[in-house]
Amino acid sequence: MDPEAYLLHQVHPAKLGADVSAALVSNVLLWRGRPGPALLVRYIVPAVASLLVVGLADVASLRATARGRYALSHMPPEAAAIRLAGDTLMAIGASRRSVPLMLLGLLTVVAGWSHGLAFAPVAGDRMS
Repeated sequence: MDPEAYLLHQVHPAKLGADVSAALVSNVLLWRGRPGPALLVRYIVPAVASLLVVGLADVASLRATARGRYALSHMPPEAAAIRLAGDTLMAIGASRRSVPLMLLGLLTVVAGWSHGLAFAPVAGDRMS
């Protein structure tokens, strides 16, 4: 897959909606003690959304948007790893019924998306 398409698909509205919806539904299921369905929703829905968005959507048009430029300049693999760590903390918090742990996970996800607030654009800026 084109590395830029991978970065750009992360800010496509359908992908963002699928990710947020899957996390919310999964958190409710984990809170209710249903880890099997929760983990399927949490990981299968975003994976299918990624495949559909990359395969069917015009992700190249996102290059010209503010969120597309942000993704290309401020989404190194480390930022994605931080977001994944935060999502994992939220899942653990939901399974333990710990609101503070869920909030810590949410703050970690926000930190992963906030790379541009703390760091200069990624070396070899991909916006060319």
